[in-house]
Amino acid sequence: MVYRYLLALGDQLGGKMRNIIGKIAVEKLSRKIIAQLRVYGFPFEIHRGEGKWMNGQNCSPNDESAAKAIRWKNGNYPRMLIHNTNIPGVSKNVDFVVFNQFAEAIDKKHLEPILKDYKNYIVMGELKGGIDPAGADEHWKTARAALDRIRSSFKKVYIAFIGGAIEKAMAEEIYSQLQTGMLDYAANLTNDNQLSSFCDWLVNQ
Repeated sequence: MVYRYLLALGDQLGGKMRNIIGKIAVEKLSRKIIAQLRVYGFPFEIHRGEGKWMNGQNCSPNDESAAKAIRWKNGNYPRMLIHNTNIPGVSKNVDFVVFNQFAEAIDKKHLEPILKDYKNYIVMGELKGGIDPAGADEHWKTARAALDRIRSSFKKVYIAFIGGAIEKAMAEEIYSQLQTGMLDYAANLTNDNQLSSFCDWLVNQ
């Protein structure tokens, strides 16, 4: 009965699992960024996508996991990271974007003026959480196409890639892009040292 149910469900189950994996990847990245902000003592706030910004010192682990956006100050410089944002000019969602402006909320009304001005963008990147080696190349192809769209629209922005599974062939291509400056940073989501190093770089931009 279970097998027949799964067979009837088809790729609907696969879609649900991809959504869950993507959500876990976002949570892991957010937690690492928050941990790095605490290490530096930077004041920060998180936004769950509804309601108001929450002071980082008062938020619970559940709040951190549900964060849709994080904003902080590096000295006098405001920084705001938002997950899964539809960017004008790219025409599709970008997995994470860091802006040099604060928004009162992360709804369309408050974000639209910031999104329209390309001078507000600092970092844009793709996050692929799947850890199946067999699907790693496909994830990279999807991410590479998204990163190419970003490059064609944004000339002055840092570009990053974070992947849960990085196989040898794609690793060589990623390294080549880092060497030539096509990529500014890349990290393996499952490697704590690499992810911590990336978050350290990110919060200091």
